[in-house]
Amino acid sequence: MVKKVLLVLFLGLSVLSLEAASIPRGAAITNIEIDGISDTDKLMDVIGIKKGERYSAEKIAKAKAIIIKAMEAQGYYGTTVETKLEPVNDGVAVTFDVNKGEKIKIKKVTFVGNKAVSSSELERNIVNKEGGLFSWIPIIGGGGGTAMPEQLPYDQMRIREAYLERGYLDAKVAEPLMKIDFSNYTADVTYVITEGEPYTVSSVKISGKVPGLNEQEIQEELRLKPGKVFNVKKLRSDLKMLHEKVGDLGYAFAQIEPLFKKDAKNHTVSITYKIQPDKKVYINDVIITGNTKTLDYVIRRYVYLAPGDLYNYTDLEDTKKELQRTGFFDKVVVKPQRVSSDKINIVVEVTEAQTGSISGGIGYGSYDGFMINASLSERNILGSGIAGSLTLDYGQKSHNYALSFTDPRLFNTLFSLSVGIYDSRNEYEYDSDTEDYTVSRRGGWFSLGRKIGRNMHASLGYSYSDVDYHDYTPPAGVDPRAYESYKKSSIIGSFTYDNTDDYYVPREGIYSKLSLEYAGVGGDADFWKADWKFAAFYGLEEQIDYDLILRYKFHGGYIHDGGYTPIAEMFTLGGSRDGVRGYAPGSISPRYYDSNGNDYIAGGDQILVNSIEASVPLTYITEGMRLTGFVDYGMIRNTIYSSVQDKGWMNRASAGAQIEWKSPFGPINLVFAYPINDKKGDDTSVFEFTMGSKF
Repeated sequence: MVKKVLLVLFLGLSVLSLEAASIPRGAAITNIEIDGISDTDKLMDVIGIKKGERYSAEKIAKAKAIIIKAMEAQGYYGTTVETKLEPVNDGVAVTFDVNKGEKIKIKKVTFVGNKAVSSSELERNIVNKEGGLFSWIPIIGGGGGTAMPEQLPYDQMRIREAYLERGYLDAKVAEPLMKIDFSNYTADVTYVITEGEPYTVSSVKISGKVPGLNEQEIQEELRLKPGKVFNVKKLRSDLKMLHEKVGDLGYAFAQIEPLFKKDAKNHTVSITYKIQPDKKVYINDVIITGNTKTLDYVIRRYVYLAPGDLYNYTDLEDTKKELQRTGFFDKVVVKPQRVSSDKINIVVEVTEAQTGSISGGIGYGSYDGFMINASLSERNILGSGIAGSLTLDYGQKSHNYALSFTDPRLFNTLFSLSVGIYDSRNEYEYDSDTEDYTVSRRGGWFSLGRKIGRNMHASLGYSYSDVDYHDYTPPAGVDPRAYESYKKSSIIGSFTYDNTDDYYVPREGIYSKLSLEYAGVGGDADFWKADWKFAAFYGLEEQIDYDLILRYKFHGGYIHDGGYTPIAEMFTLGGSRDGVRGYAPGSISPRYYDSNGNDYIAGGDQILVNSIEASVPLTYITEGMRLTGFVDYGMIRNTIYSSVQDKGWMNRASAGAQIEWKSPFGPINLVFAYPINDKKGDDTSVFEFTMGSKF
């Protein structure tokens, strides 16, 4: 490889010496471009030259060699790189024109000496393996098929890892052999293994005195137990747990070393975790960097460590999660910086995210005539952490105005305040035999909340709405109460638990929110409503080295009629917002039927929705994009209105995929869904576009 690189450098310098003749001495590099490949950002970081540097033929030749080596790392052999130098004033613009070589396909993989572990099991975790029909599909296909020689030493370690997970401490893997046939660009790979025997754990001990550490509790939490087969994964898990426990006692620089004593005759191993705690460490300062918008004090209120505090590992991790959950940042790094033997700085590095969106438009419709709309939302107004939104929609037959603000930490305390007002009007043409009618809605709300602990929040507030049906007479057979004008005066409350690790794309943790409403504090409406949303997230990157996220989501709702529950207050299903994608929003509902057989949405007082999702990255298309497959199942029924003809539970299901993109304009969802058990008359929707909501 060294000879090859030197040859490239020599040839590159020979060609460049001719091109460089017209380049002024001391010229600066004004621009750098790499043509012929799509992903150039990473290459730009490693080729060794940057804009503004002094030009030299040696730098350009080295950059060409790095590009060729990078292509080989991706499996392309025989790559050529031509360099174009264009004088620009007193500088030079450099263009690397890359002509990718051929990919080497692995024809055959042979494992020699493996008896305890099958070849198929060993092949799962290595890179250089035979490809299948679906190798190109992440996770499902398993990858493979393309030769990656630079990965051979790591494949060697991956195979030994597979044996260490099964207790084979003496397992050895020889240096892999790859034979490449450049006449047809294929390769054969051979892995030679000496297995040995599996070892059983004879004892697990902890040495070293750590004040405050309860050894008995630690022993109970250890995953490696005496009498069990040794497993290196469990060993690493135990080491991580010990570091966390010792770190929570203030020992930031503790060293923990696993010591092994093997009994080769009986194939047992005793393990001793040697802990050297060093000194307790205190926080010297909290340093915040990267916040070009969010104010320092806003970030500091989410940091659980302050100058003078004793170091705590859990506090450090919770700080990172808390900052990610705000949705203010694309990336958060929280790390200790050693100052002395007993002091550290906490360095918080953030990358600001796009937190606001603005949209507007002018149009003309055959029904609504001239229309104008505008909306503005911002989760972090002027970096203060306060969220606000404004909606202005106007048409000749409808309008919708709404304004809301939320301060999650009122006056920088643990209290929160949320307020909002709205005013809407819609004119409807019911049918050809009925006069147009208008529905107007006006109202507002406010709530005061408080953060409880690190992951909980409770709120209590008041909501008022005035709904007016103008010029409307219900058809025969429809309960007239359903479309009566009414006023609603409600006490509202909520309880939220959230320990997820990110606002938009969580990879671990759960989110749970229970909303309660009692309507009957004056007004006409009289009912109780409970609405519960739950979501669990589990990322598998540590286990499978791929950013696969599994999600489970549940939505349940219940209404108790206290005398009058208007239809507008009932639940409906359908679409991304209400649950069960593949159906039009709000279309899944029990219905009334008039004397002419026409149906009308009645809503439901009980709903249950379950969703299972699996999400994978699409970063090869653009950063922040994911593909998510899903299955939805929802149930709804109405037990309040006796004239509803759909008795019992209605159930609908769907499956599909959605593209999730955290774009510069805010989060965007493109939903493609297929209704599984739709019925005649259902309003299905195979495509849906949403913007601004979490994934």
